Amino acid sequence: MYSDNKLILQLVSLLKQYEIKRIVISPGSRHYPLIRSLEVDSFFELFSVVDERSAAFFALGLIQNSQEPVAVCCTSGTSTINYGSAVVEAFYQKLPLLLLTADRLPEYLGQMEEQMYKQDDTFHHFIKFHGQLKPINNSLDEWYCNRIINEGLLALSYRGFGPVHLNFPIESHHSDSFSTSLLPKARKIGIVGQYSSRHVWNSIGEKVNGKKVLIVCGQTFRVPPDFISFFDSFVKQHHAVVLCDHLNNFKLENSFSDTYLIVRSIKKIDIKDYCPDIVITLFSNTVFNGELKSFLKNFPGEFEHWHIDQSGKIIDPFQSLTTIFDVSEDVFFEKISSVCGTSNQDYYSKWLQLSSSIDEPKVGFSELRAIGDFLKVLPNNSLLHVANSLPIRMLSTFSIADNIKVYCNRGVNGIDGCMSTAVGYAALSTEPVYLIIGDLTFFYDMNALWNRHLSKNFRILLLNNEGGGVMHMPLPASLSSDLSRYVSAGHGTSAEGWVKSLGMDYLAVKNESELARGLQWLVENNTDGSKIVEVFTEKAEDVKILKSYFKSLDRESILDKVFRKARGKISQIINK
Repeated sequence: MYSDNKLILQLVSLLKQYEIKRIVISPGSRHYPLIRSLEVDSFFELFSVVDERSAAFFALGLIQNSQEPVAVCCTSGTSTINYGSAVVEAFYQKLPLLLLTADRLPEYLGQMEEQMYKQDDTFHHFIKFHGQLKPINNSLDEWYCNRIINEGLLALSYRGFGPVHLNFPIESHHSDSFSTSLLPKARKIGIVGQYSSRHVWNSIGEKVNGKKVLIVCGQTFRVPPDFISFFDSFVKQHHAVVLCDHLNNFKLENSFSDTYLIVRSIKKIDIKDYCPDIVITLFSNTVFNGELKSFLKNFPGEFEHWHIDQSGKIIDPFQSLTTIFDVSEDVFFEKISSVCGTSNQDYYSKWLQLSSSIDEPKVGFSELRAIGDFLKVLPNNSLLHVANSLPIRMLSTFSIADNIKVYCNRGVNGIDGCMSTAVGYAALSTEPVYLIIGDLTFFYDMNALWNRHLSKNFRILLLNNEGGGVMHMPLPASLSSDLSRYVSAGHGTSAEGWVKSLGMDYLAVKNESELARGLQWLVENNTDGSKIVEVFTEKAEDVKILKSYFKSLDRESILDKVFRKARGKISQIINK
């Protein structure tokens, strides 16, 4: 019987799938659950060498002879550091030596615990990868350990050979049970490179035939050479669905830039119709990351996830990654188009029908109205920067001309630096550069305008509703103004004095009629200097309008989720 410890089962299952069968073991007790589980499986060939210093060098000899990865396994404490000399030798010989070191729980570090020191970075300069594992107590722990073990075992031989260290804590080796008769098959993540064999690429192509393919295109600052032609060819051939947003800045076949709205519009009753067989992700983050994750969580184990990234790293946002493609995006679509047939045409039709049923917001005077009206007067071929938080989400509710370039700092999705980035972009531009930004984000980064390189072509649409409306709405009316101030950062500040002192042209907008005139003034080339239009709205009304629009999509909106969580936290504050 195998150990019932889920971490041990993950280790044994993946060692077997990666065909690492030779294990050199030194005596001890902390690693007992793993050793006993290896003993009961005839796949593994075990060697017993008492001295860890000798055991690791013994393993190097096995590697040299077999030309395959070999693992060494020891108990916790100084037994780990005794592998040091052999690890250095393996590093410079480029030998795939796998170090499996048992450890005690990290909470006991420095607490006079027996046989314990900081093992995780013992071989820091002489390994290709270090993985610190953890006891598996929930599904998140299991996903994390599975990912880390896959990363380590791939690193043994990918992009050159070398040693890898996996440090696994065991809470108690005395109380472990052994009743698991069938070893579960843990998820193995594969990797395919540009020079992988044609047989490998053919097998990938066969997986696509007749399948529902969903492609997620994230933000990128440059498009690889020949990407568009190869991509369009693949999408047409397979009737693939392409989910993107306004940050792609290139025209794609079968693409939906209103993904932010589409995904949350899928009704629970027919959600299965939109389940993909294969999800292909490329480039960086999107505006709809959260919505897409929530959607795909409805289909655990029902689709494969392929990620294209030349770093070769495991990036697994949907916790379903099956294959990494360590190639450029254009090479991927060129290769896969040449080895596969056609796919499911009905799949694209369903997404198209859903997208066609979504209407843009038609609302009264508000920050959402200001963005929608601004996009209507924005000149063709404009360069548009959008700040994070609600501005980029509100922008995603409207269509934009294909020839307008849109930029936003979606790497981490923070509010800091949004205006500074736009100012930097404008410094090299001979054309007007526009920025849509909220009040808190503006004041957070207001020194961006105190810049000797501030372009005369820089234009700002500032949405000022005197605070963070999203944080303000959940507050009960009975709460004091002080708590409202701290939670939603309420203020009564205007940008007028600051921007005028910098020599910027300024216009305030406080109603619908002023909005039309102000937006027209912002896009006109009638002044020789940078401009800003500050639109004043009421935050409670802004969020009410947003909530009403999102609820019309028949799914719980992200604002509803934020409010629900915030109400819970506020209740806790009140109860205290």
